[in-house]
Order: sequence, then C-alpha cells, then structure tokens
Amino acid sequence: MEDLVKKGRSVGILVILISQKTTGDALPTFIRDVCPIGLSFAQKTVEAAVAALGDDIRNWPDASPVTLQDPAYVGVAVMAMQGRPGYTRIRTPYVSDADAARVAEATSDLTADPALCLDALLDSTGRTFPDDEGPDGAPVPLAK
Repeated sequence: MEDLVKKGRSVGILVILISQKTTGDALPTFIRDVCPIGLSFAQKTVEAAVAALGDDIRNWPDASPVTLQDPAYVGVAVMAMQGRPGYTRIRTPYVSDADAARVAEATSDLTADPALCLDALLDSTGRTFPDDEGPDGAPVPLAK
C-alpha cells in the first residue's frame, strides 16, 4: 500500500485510504505518513485522531476531530496538509442521492480507463513503464 501511494503520486494518481476503524493496526503509520493529505471526520478518541492524522494533532486540541461530536458538525472534517502547520476544519456540502445520480450521469462520458491514460502519458514522454523492482530489489526508475 505504501508503494501504491508513492507511485500513484509520482504519476498524478490520488490514492484515497478509507477505514472505519482508525487504529495504528488498520492504518499503519508508515503508510499514513506518506499520504500528502490527512482528513478525519469525528472521532471518539484521541488515539483514533492520532491514527488518522498523526501525533501532532495532540498539539492542536481545538482542531481535534474528537470535538466534532455535536450534530452541528455533520459533514465537518479536520484536515492536515504537508508543508502547512496546524490543522484546518472543512465542511463538505450535503448532496442528495438524486443530485449525485444526476451529476454522475451527466459526467459519465468524462471518465477514462486509467491504464489507457498512463499509456498515453508514457507515449507522450517517450518513457516506458519499468518492472517494479530490479534484480537487487530496489525500485527501477522510469527509463528514458
């Protein structure tokens, strides 16, 4: 999973990791720490907030997702971004099932097979997709 996150970022693919159980077992820290953005909706415990956002959330108690237990905070999440200190609260808008279906249908022609997109990107740069690992087990860089 760590390689998927790293390799995905290198070719412009956003990997979203989702878990109902936010613990260090469900979301290992070495994977969480390579994700450029951390996002957490309400959490019941500080440990769950730390599993999702990292230990630094302990230094920002006012921004903690543990404080989002009230119904007024439905759709509110705490977000951390690499290179920016602290945490930001964001609110996601409510979208009805009918609106979501309408938008999905109206934009369905904008989808593409990711493999075809990667092939087109590689063709346009003259590069080839390497094997995952070389004989020594180290990642192989894209060939020119």
